[in-house]
Amino acid sequence: MIKKTIQILFIIGLMPMLHAQENETLVLSVQQAREYALKHNKVLQNAKTDVEISKKQIWETISQGLPQAEGSVDYTDYFNYEVEFNIGGGGGDVYQPNLGLLDAGDFEILKLLQGMTGGGNNTIKMNNSSTAAIQVSQLIFSGQYWVGMQVSKIAHAIAKNAYQNTENDIIEAIISSYYMALVTEESKKILELNIENLQSTLQKTEVMLAAGMAEEVDVDQLQLAVMMIESSKTQLNRAIQLSYNLIRFQLGAESNTEIVLSDNLESLILQINVDVPLGQTFNVSDNITYKLMSQQEEISRKMLNMEKWSYAPMLVGFYSYNEKLLTTDFDMNPNHVAGLKLSVPIFSSGMRYSRVQQKKLELIKTQNTKSLLEDQLLMQEKQFRFDLINSIEQYEIQKKSINVAQKVYNNIDLKFSQGMASSLDLTQASDNFLKSQNSYIQSLMSLLQAKLNYDKLINKL
Repeated sequence: MIKKTIQILFIIGLMPMLHAQENETLVLSVQQAREYALKHNKVLQNAKTDVEISKKQIWETISQGLPQAEGSVDYTDYFNYEVEFNIGGGGGDVYQPNLGLLDAGDFEILKLLQGMTGGGNNTIKMNNSSTAAIQVSQLIFSGQYWVGMQVSKIAHAIAKNAYQNTENDIIEAIISSYYMALVTEESKKILELNIENLQSTLQKTEVMLAAGMAEEVDVDQLQLAVMMIESSKTQLNRAIQLSYNLIRFQLGAESNTEIVLSDNLESLILQINVDVPLGQTFNVSDNITYKLMSQQEEISRKMLNMEKWSYAPMLVGFYSYNEKLLTTDFDMNPNHVAGLKLSVPIFSSGMRYSRVQQKKLELIKTQNTKSLLEDQLLMQEKQFRFDLINSIEQYEIQKKSINVAQKVYNNIDLKFSQGMASSLDLTQASDNFLKSQNSYIQSLMSLLQAKLNYDKLINKL
């Protein structure tokens, strides 16, 4: 019983810690959100792993030209097989040597063999054999090997640039989502302010209706206007929830993590210095996509060189040592073997030529794609520059427009309370004021997004 009580108290003591873990709160500025995503985003982690894989592939290619060693052990069972042969004599047509051609040494050898076999048919039993061997080889010359090393290094550089490209995509996505969440929340605040204004006017109108100074249709129109704005607010609440879910996903945070955005739209606008990007000259080679295409062109050129080297010979040196564990009487394999192997391509029925021509065409295709990308980036830079300038102008216009709409609404509201304007005039003025506020918020978003697009193009995120 005491043990169970201690367990219960221990669990109760852990509950605040568990609750804190389940409800982690992240308070993030735009910069902090960016840094958090770069550290925890799972897509970016995979891209980083690809860089490490490419680094290992470089060593894999290099090691192919370094000494290679392999060992082996074999065992052969001849199942008591006997080799039968005949040396000098014994029935049948037997080859008779011309004794006149033999010297004294030859006669001594014949005597020795006859002594060993006794003449006639003989058999030798094949004993089981076993050999342990080790062989070392070294590539001495191969043009394709040297080109292959260069290709693997370029592939590693491509992986690093691809990582940077993924990094830029993640940064763009998280900042854009951050902006969208702020815009949606700001739109919600605008709706809530308009609801408060209309509800206040509605209450005054209901009092006027009771006093006979207003018509029932005025109350109905105001009630309808309040209901429509409240419906829009409900939709915005759902949009806000979706925005924060997207931010959690892009950050790589847990689904139950609470996100608090510490920046606001006005402070972000004040941080924009449009004179810096607009005053710069666009350099296509700074764009990360162009860098990737340039490296792809270099790989295509190296692959062409590799195919050209297929016409060249390849030289390999080797050494082998065999330790005979079990052997037969006729084992003629030496323990030590060393040599060189020169492979010279002679004739391939046009296969090598065809491969070289394919690589030439692939290089031309890559160069055309690179040229097309350059044209697209130059055109895109002009478009993004125009969008940025236009967004600045629209932002200034909407900033002035919202002040005008505010004055118009206040004037109509005053006239309505004095019976000099109808409820229709008031709802129209409220609607125009709401549209003006939304247009201002959208101009903020457009300016932030235009700046973001331009910064990504020039690789200045």
